[in-house]
Amino acid sequence: MFKRAKTALRATALAAGALGAMGLPAVAQTEIRAIGYTSNLYLWGMEEAFYTGPFAEAAGDLVRIEAIPHDLAGLRGPELLALLQDGTLQIASQNISYMAGDDPRFEALDLSGVTLTNADARLATDAYRGVLADVLSERFNVHLLGLAPLPSQVFWCRDVISGLDDLAGKKIRVFNATTSDFVNAVGGTTVTMPFVEVIPALQRGVADCAVTGTSSGNTARWFEVTQSVFPLNVGWSMVFWAANKDAWDGFSPEVQAFLTEQYGILEAEAWEAQIVQDLDALSCSAGGECNLGVSASMTVVPVSDADAARAAEIVQAAVLPNWASRCGADCVAEWNGTVGAAIGIEAALP
Repeated sequence: MFKRAKTALRATALAAGALGAMGLPAVAQTEIRAIGYTSNLYLWGMEEAFYTGPFAEAAGDLVRIEAIPHDLAGLRGPELLALLQDGTLQIASQNISYMAGDDPRFEALDLSGVTLTNADARLATDAYRGVLADVLSERFNVHLLGLAPLPSQVFWCRDVISGLDDLAGKKIRVFNATTSDFVNAVGGTTVTMPFVEVIPALQRGVADCAVTGTSSGNTARWFEVTQSVFPLNVGWSMVFWAANKDAWDGFSPEVQAFLTEQYGILEAEAWEAQIVQDLDALSCSAGGECNLGVSASMTVVPVSDADAARAAEIVQAAVLPNWASRCGADCVAEWNGTVGAAIGIEAALP
């Protein structure tokens, strides 16, 4: 399915280039194909409603976006940056820390345990947005459109645990290097796998616990294979929206301005949704009031003051130093002058 889509996208680009070369007028409406977030998670629901509702109404005949979730397009996630870079995709959204193997700065806003509140995450994002925009543009031929957090990334475990100490010795699913740093420091063993493979892994005991968002785990029904959720926030799984830069440069100034405005609106909605989703998902998972998620009867393990203090120590002893060694001195100095200055924390130079 995706190979056909890829061929069609390239054919469309070639046809548009040929029209331009012949001096023929462009069509009135700009047609864009976008890859959205995971089909069974709330962010895709927001994207779909946005593209077919407010976006379409505001766009009129100027531009139209046809979007499909990445998993239904046959994509696993980490490959999206390369597909954006080479122009196979025009616009896409995905977890930016998935791309940290290409550049460690892509996990700079998602360092495990560094920003614990929506407000701090917003300060960090506003401070670092320009850095990421430059990296994407200069190194990867990608134009950044927006950044927003998913709900708190927490621990879902097959058994009922009592706190941070119980994670020692357990096999724990993670999805990026910085969460792996945190889990290793706790004494756990990390297992890296895509989101869609986690439920069978928990069923078979390949993983004892898994890290994902409060809402993601609830709506994907992880409570069917886990008994407890430990809501110690170890990240946000920060999502980005971006366009292939060649495609972006080919849009008219009017379309560019419209897309910039509209993705700003979508980003703002996603920041607000994170707060609501966090609260509702934990309540749903515990069998309490449930408006957006799926009602369950899990044990939600309280985060003690001692666990919070130990997590802060792990950030200083493992998370920041390990990321600093991956990113290098210049990168760390840049982070200290942006994110660090915004939230009052400093990473030691490697």
